[in-house]
Amino acid sequence: MKKGFICLLCFLFLCGCSHNKENVQDNNDKQEKFVLEKINNNYDYVYLDTYYNLKLNGNYYNLDNLIINVNSEDVLNVNLELKSFVTKSYQNMVIDNNEIIEGTIIDYKYYVTDKYISILQLFYPYINGEKGEESVNIYVVSLDNGKVLNNEDILKCFELSEDGLMNKIETNINSEDIMYTMMNIKEEGYDLYINNDNKLVVSYYEVTDINSIRKDLVL
Repeated sequence: MKKGFICLLCFLFLCGCSHNKENVQDNNDKQEKFVLEKINNNYDYVYLDTYYNLKLNGNYYNLDNLIINVNSEDVLNVNLELKSFVTKSYQNMVIDNNEIIEGTIIDYKYYVTDKYISILQLFYPYINGEKGEESVNIYVVSLDNGKVLNNEDILKCFELSEDGLMNKIETNINSEDIMYTMMNIKEEGYDLYINNDNKLVVSYYEVTDINSIRKDLVL
């Protein structure tokens, strides 16, 4: 009798564990499932919000903050990074009578397709009318899962290997010294994004003895 009772308890326990595992799996599936939603339905998937109105070289200049209007945890973090960069840039500016004397000037380019959002936060140093070399922060968001994609993720989307990408760059690049440029790209790195035509774009720096110039190569 006792033996039968113990067996019954074990059976009920195993059934309970199995049921709990199914519930945990169901909850995980629900959490991982991404539904594309806007944070604010009154705006597009990407929009600019003016952080401060200033003057630059005698002209009006809006120091803008770009907002990716997609409701995902990754995008929330990107929006915080973009806003933090703008805030710090403003705090470090030297301004006289609302005119920028010295500081980091920020602009944006962005591309929205049915699958991706690519954000380019462009910036350069500015001192007394002199413009420095342009740099960029690039973010690519998948609209399928709301995740931010790195170079490796983007290569997988285009079914490309690292070697395959380098071959495409070498075939399509316009440079006076292709081998030197390829060496720089491999040593200094690159960033990938997707334009409005769903084409892969490589952002890299053309390095010379004097300076380095940011360039975009559409593949």
